[in-house]
Amino acid sequence: MRSNIILAAALARIAAAAPAPAPQQFDFDAILNAPSPTATVPPVIAVASSSTTFSIDTASLAASIAAEITTAATASITGASASAASTEEPTTTVLDKRGNTQKTTSSSIWSTSTSTKSSSKSSSTLSSSTSSAKSSSVPVTSSTSTSTLQQSSSTTSSSSTACPTTPEAGTYCGFINPEDACAPQPAGSGPQVQPDTVAAFYAYPAFMQDALNAKTPSGYVETFKNLNASTSANSYLTYETLTSYNVSGCASFCDNTDLCTAFNIYIERDPSVNPTTNGTDIGWGSDCPNPSSITNYKCSLWGSNIDASSATNFGDYRDEFQVVIAGSNGYDKTNNTTPATQPGWSAPSGCSGGAISSGGSYWMGSNFYPGPFDPSVCAIYAQAQTSTNKQVAQQKGAKSYTPCNMFNAYMVQKNGIAQGTYCQLYDTVLSDSWASFSGAWSGATFFGVTSSWTYSLSELLDGKL
Repeated sequence: MRSNIILAAALARIAAAAPAPAPQQFDFDAILNAPSPTATVPPVIAVASSSTTFSIDTASLAASIAAEITTAATASITGASASAASTEEPTTTVLDKRGNTQKTTSSSIWSTSTSTKSSSKSSSTLSSSTSSAKSSSVPVTSSTSTSTLQQSSSTTSSSSTACPTTPEAGTYCGFINPEDACAPQPAGSGPQVQPDTVAAFYAYPAFMQDALNAKTPSGYVETFKNLNASTSANSYLTYETLTSYNVSGCASFCDNTDLCTAFNIYIERDPSVNPTTNGTDIGWGSDCPNPSSITNYKCSLWGSNIDASSATNFGDYRDEFQVVIAGSNGYDKTNNTTPATQPGWSAPSGCSGGAISSGGSYWMGSNFYPGPFDPSVCAIYAQAQTSTNKQVAQQKGAKSYTPCNMFNAYMVQKNGIAQGTYCQLYDTVLSDSWASFSGAWSGATFFGVTSSWTYSLSELLDGKL
């Protein structure tokens, strides 16, 4: 008990100390070289019941990270690049400010494997999602390696019509594969604009009225209104189609979806059948490059803040059919949202001044994970690194190891667009006065910082064996 009191007192003194100037410990290359997630916008196929959901299988992620870490990391690497964050061996305890130690040449490797899940708490105004799914890998990169998160997307839609022909392999009577040539798409809930042109869709008065008259939901701020583009960013989580321009329903969907801190509601011009030129006729036809349109109301969810600068998706072409967007509104609750407390860690503390990018001799390393803001990946990384440090020290007969007692998780933006979660590890608890990094330039690219939070262990470790 006495040792814990002494430890806590010492850490309190460290937390209150003003940080000494130190080189920036922020790895631009880790972000610049990171591949983007496969899905950064909702799918263009107009399947009203489909949903693409970002999720992490925490147990699988923890197991893979623990299995891949092969090098111990210590503090006292001031001035080293973030990509070399895990190149030193532990030498002393958390209460001592370290001096430089012998370096190894290898670096830690992070591997991520996940499963998928669908949101189960969407508003009653939202279309239900199907259970049939196919998976696609979404790259997730740290400062040292590439790994994988998962997203899933449903690919079939039910139909009440009888089978017109012998069913395609993988389908059965009563079900339609919307990706088949000229296959009917689920009917949109919006009006069928006439004349059926892109110009008429943009000019349709009801769409503008929906966007301009929308009321901001409680807890959110409106960040853009009535644009002809929707949000596109690495922090994409999922989407649903709505039966109307229902802002409160979209907000409810966000409120009941993990990691969601913003949503974008918009109106999309979609094809009534799957546009196809000279396709294989399995019952719907084979040549329908520019079919008549339908109108869908869409609600997309985001694990970061969004604003007008993120609204870069102006639609796309499906064969000769032009998908376009109208009445796009953005709503954000990032500044009103406290991220979840992680198991084994105290409640998160917000860093109003930015991030900690120069932790001096207390810094242990960093990793970057493209995707939504998710401090859980930092917690898993920190705990796995501590475990490896302890095992290496025990194998060498050392009397101490370097534990991670705190981490700083924050969202990195590239020219205003969300990129992913940056994790910085520290062997002691640092005060908010260390968090003064608001961003930096790399050539013509500006990397900004939002949603910066620190987590300290619920029971601090002194590193003694």
